[in-house]
Amino acid sequence: MIPFEEVICQLILRHNCVVVPHFGGFVSKTIAAQIDFEKGIIQAPFKQLLFNRNLINDDGLVLAEYARLNGLYYQEGASQLVQFTSQLNTDLSHGKQVSIPKLGIFSKDADGIVRFEQDRHFNLLLSSYGLSNVTFVPNAVQEETPIIQFVPETTEDQTIKNPTKFWKYAAAACLLPFAFYSFWIPMKTDVLHSGLISYKDFNPLRGKVSVRYAKKQLTPFNKIVLNESKIEEQLTAVEPGKIGLYQYDESTVFAVKVPRAETNAFEVEQAPIQASYEYIVGCFSDERNANNFVQKLQADGFNAHILPGGTLIRVSAGSAANQSEIQAIQSKVSSKGMEGWICKL
Repeated sequence: MIPFEEVICQLILRHNCVVVPHFGGFVSKTIAAQIDFEKGIIQAPFKQLLFNRNLINDDGLVLAEYARLNGLYYQEGASQLVQFTSQLNTDLSHGKQVSIPKLGIFSKDADGIVRFEQDRHFNLLLSSYGLSNVTFVPNAVQEETPIIQFVPETTEDQTIKNPTKFWKYAAAACLLPFAFYSFWIPMKTDVLHSGLISYKDFNPLRGKVSVRYAKKQLTPFNKIVLNESKIEEQLTAVEPGKIGLYQYDESTVFAVKVPRAETNAFEVEQAPIQASYEYIVGCFSDERNANNFVQKLQADGFNAHILPGGTLIRVSAGSAANQSEIQAIQSKVSSKGMEGWICKL
């Protein structure tokens, strides 16, 4: 079985942020190649790791990778992950140093702060895999003093003898209008608000035109009253419980649901309320594991389903349209001994 230490190293090779639930998170930064001329060493690019003790919320990345590599279900992998992190925290609280191969060493100081020292002998940057430091012998090059020094001739008309100054003045004259309009157009026109530039914006004598808005009285909305007798005439061929089209006038058509025998009123079909929140209880990279977990949740009475989108397959315990409904789903999930997080759509 592949241990969590190896799984975490493989994830850091492919991701810039890896969170180990209930322990901490690793944030990586790519450092470019460096040259030390004094020591004669060229260091290859590498990935520098920063450990943040406050990143403890489970994003499902470590657990999904561990379950995929070892062929485990979600609950089995979650229990083993809790045992792994609990052992790390216990060793640190007892003053022991915890070493993870290829990552580094963890220790806790007298103030209770967890210190992390990265392993410099292993490069976690995939693009630098196999590269090692290159040594060279620095060679100091001394500039030789010329035997004969040439002094340029100076004449009365420097502009004619030296055309470089002429081109400097010409370049300054060409850049002056660009510098003026670079200040004029953003400050004196509305190009920053509209995003459009007109040839009139290049005229410094043109003033700003103020825009005025006039109020317009809206016509009141007339409530539409449906005539049941006309509805019955147009929807006689529609079966009870089905939806038919009712022609109110030449330009207005309603979708009307024909009532069953026990009801007497016609109902206008309303659009279903779209869910605004999803309560995520698991993220998987294997579709088979995700479907098995959905079936288990449905057997426990949850309206579980797979939420589309994302790099991982997210399993939702239920959908909700407001905060009270999503809190009820969260309480039900907690009563089953599971944890999750709220996804706002």
